Amino acid sequence: MKECPSCGNTIPKEVIYCPYCGARFADLGHTQTKGNEQRQKLGLKMQKCPLCNKKIREDAKFCPHCGWDLTDHELTPPQIARIQEEIVNARFAYMRWNFGMVQFTTVGLVFIIFSMLASSEVIAIQAPWVVSGIAAAFLFLAVPFGFLALRYYNKQNRLKMMLRDRQPPQ
Repeated sequence: MKECPSCGNTIPKEVIYCPYCGARFADLGHTQTKGNEQRQKLGLKMQKCPLCNKKIREDAKFCPHCGWDLTDHELTPPQIARIQEEIVNARFAYMRWNFGMVQFTTVGLVFIIFSMLASSEVIAIQAPWVVSGIAAAFLFLAVPFGFLALRYYNKQNRLKMMLRDRQPPQ
């Protein structure tokens, strides 16, 4: 534990931003502790940061990981710009992982077609089971790409909803 030089509250060593006042610390030394076990022992309730999606204390006013202001107020122009930048980053990450998933799936399906043609003796392949194994491997490798693409798709939508819900009325 250390003391915030700005507000004087006691905070964990590994945080980058003070959860009470939002002050940023110069020393960015990250040390992993048994945080979840300690929180459960102390009975602290947790919530997720709307920007970085990491678990934080329920009574925090600022995210200790990304510095996001958790108080319920209208968004300021710098906050809107930061959310829009995160949306763009999530969109590109989604497209990148989705493209990889499509490529692995396509190659896997091509190998399945070759395997089917080889088993019906339309084309001559010495070991059709090898082709089937390669197809299964490519389809198996497509699954993590799909999960990562879904993760960034959900992040993009979560940030869009946060931006929509906290925008000032026009």
